[in-house]
Amino acid sequence: NMSFMKANVMRNIFTTQDIPDLERFGAFRDIVKGRFLSSYECGMSAPPSQSRFYANITERRVLDLQFLQLESNGHRATSSTPRSQGMSQEGDFYIELQRFGTSQLSQDGRTAFLRQGDFCFFDMSRPVTWSFDDDYSLFKILIPREKFSSRLGNTQNLTAKAIRGNSVTGALVYSFILKYVPFLDAIPPLHAQHLADILLNLIATSLSELSMTAPTQSLGHSTLFYIAQQYLEKHLSNPQLSVNECASACGISVRSLQKLFQEQGTSVNRWVQQQRLERYKAALMNPLMADKNITQIAYDCGFNDISNLSRRFKAEFMVTPSEYRKMHAVRRPHRAAAMA
Repeated sequence: NMSFMKANVMRNIFTTQDIPDLERFGAFRDIVKGRFLSSYECGMSAPPSQSRFYANITERRVLDLQFLQLESNGHRATSSTPRSQGMSQEGDFYIELQRFGTSQLSQDGRTAFLRQGDFCFFDMSRPVTWSFDDDYSLFKILIPREKFSSRLGNTQNLTAKAIRGNSVTGALVYSFILKYVPFLDAIPPLHAQHLADILLNLIATSLSELSMTAPTQSLGHSTLFYIAQQYLEKHLSNPQLSVNECASACGISVRSLQKLFQEQGTSVNRWVQQQRLERYKAALMNPLMADKNITQIAYDCGFNDISNLSRRFKAEFMVTPSEYRKMHAVRRPHRAAAMA
């Protein structure tokens, strides 16, 4: 579907690179007012000199979601209540996720202080104030109002509240965006919609925890499967990792968790063992671990039955772990010699 591919390529929609120094800040303000928020006003925060100001905005559209990546010098900005709804963005929701630097976002009498990995939610139908004290980079995700209201119901008590990147759900949202958003333009529309729904469910779950209420829509199977995978990956090195712990972390029963994996043609234990095996295989090839005992590597990967691991490894890769390591250890010097 070439039309989809062309429509969804991440493209640079603004950069100050070729703009004369003294015109850069004004050009940045005008592009935001003209393309996104007609009520947007901004000013440099204690500017050293306009000549050093820079800004870059790139955009990716995935079906009805819009992803913006913004990098800029520090500044302050406001968006008052729009006089008209001529620009659709002004009636929708934004998620703002901090990539680096810090920011402050105020709405409805609250202020969210964001660091790397944190994100917050705000409603563009009401006044918003931003403050960036230094260089920063962030993701903005534009979400149509009707697509999110059905998940959260009343959203006014959720605006300008920070979801921390080191919280369970915050980390899931941050890792999902970093892992999948760069590739959403390279997959078919049906799969892109599938991933977009997972992201929206993760965001809705994070926000619902702020008010201690459950999302009005239950999480889909795909979202729960992703959450379960993330939990298991994080705890693979623990040999005591259990189905019960994972189910509890996902907020579902053990039976429901097992059903999620059955729908993917596997089981929880089989999936865990396969992931540990892949991690073990990668470690055996890693030159930085060449001096580490293969048994200790196995323990570090979460295995506690070494003889069973050796049998399974040989059955799958036709060689023992030590033979596998030697094969790859022999190849590395040859490649280095060929380059000499």
